[in-house]
Amino acid sequence: MMFMISEIHPFTDGNGRIARIMMNAELSRNHECRIIIPTVYCDDYLGVLRRLSRSYDPGPYIRMLVRAQAFTQSIDFSSYEKALSMLQQCNAFLEPNEGKLNFLDLT
Repeated sequence: MMFMISEIHPFTDGNGRIARIMMNAELSRNHECRIIIPTVYCDDYLGVLRRLSRSYDPGPYIRMLVRAQAFTQSIDFSSYEKALSMLQQCNAFLEPNEGKLNFLDLT
């Protein structure tokens, strides 16, 4: 659903947001962890979408979504403060040229 909406571009603005909402609605409906695409991971996200559009190679796209879902699942959303702190520690709010997405060692 996410790729289809992004690829077809039915809206003049907000294709990515609508696509991610639809993706997360389907994940929630199936009791799966939703996927957050952190700001710092945006270039990776857009790069694999372009690659899938141009070369029809879904492998990198799927790997990116699996990694983003694992990242989302690693964040403790039990409180705003906890989630914000963890997201900041992971560099989630940095621009792509400012850092890389870090997974916290939760062990």
